[in-house]
Amino acid sequence: MKYALPYISYTQINTYLNCPHEFWLTYYSGDFTPISNKYTELGSLLHEIFEEQGRQLIEGKSMPEKEAIRIFNKKYFQIDKKYFSDKEDWLKMYKKGAEAIKNYFEAYRNSPPIFVERQFFGEIAEGLPPAKSFIDRIDGDPNDPSSWIITDYKTGASPKSKEYLKNDIQLGFYASQVFAEFGAYPKALQFFHPVPNKFQTAIHIGDGIYRFTNQREPVVEFSVSDTIMTIREVVKKITEEQDFHKVPDSFRCKLCSHYQSGACKPFDSSQLGWLNV
Repeated sequence: MKYALPYISYTQINTYLNCPHEFWLTYYSGDFTPISNKYTELGSLLHEIFEEQGRQLIEGKSMPEKEAIRIFNKKYFQIDKKYFSDKEDWLKMYKKGAEAIKNYFEAYRNSPPIFVERQFFGEIAEGLPPAKSFIDRIDGDPNDPSSWIITDYKTGASPKSKEYLKNDIQLGFYASQVFAEFGAYPKALQFFHPVPNKFQTAIHIGDGIYRFTNQREPVVEFSVSDTIMTIREVVKKITEEQDFHKVPDSFRCKLCSHYQSGACKPFDSSQLGWLNV
């Protein structure tokens, strides 16, 4: 069995790590229809505004914060009300979005990035399918990738836990792509959480190893080599072992589109176990 997709991505690998069966249903079964919710709708809208503000700065223009709020108001009011339990729920989410824009402008009002939504595509290691990503924002010297600060926007209400930062491979995935294309590791990689106005930044300390700043001991570190090893293991499980077992989780499953559509019944004991195809 070959890897049936034309490239690998962080989302694909992370989906498999969370639940191999979800990966199968999403990418291999041909029966996937994304289901939106209030969180994905808000996240998409904020990403759109942040990207446009960054593009304007790159072009030497400036998007006033009032214009960003005007765009937000117009498009937020168009979100289907079915995603909200009541008017209070709708207003609560609106306030989070408005606060996120305020905090974003505090951080980046007059700071033009060198790239927004920069695509990376290519081989990150021998024997792996090509990797594809779109990185939200890159700052630094455009001619010196070792000076780059890679930023991914996270529009949830809280920063990521240490356990998440320890196990997640997104930032390592991005660093591997920069190194593969330019032969240099970026200076730093970070998550920016505009709702609580928090940065979680990992600094390159050498040899593709990154350490998070402003953490009490034990401080989380990750390495690009470990990230690539994890990707290799996942690709092997998909292509050689054909392991697509379910991982029932009372929280994650209820947010999964396949659970909501009825395609997967994770808590039905008769359907647990391994799916080999």
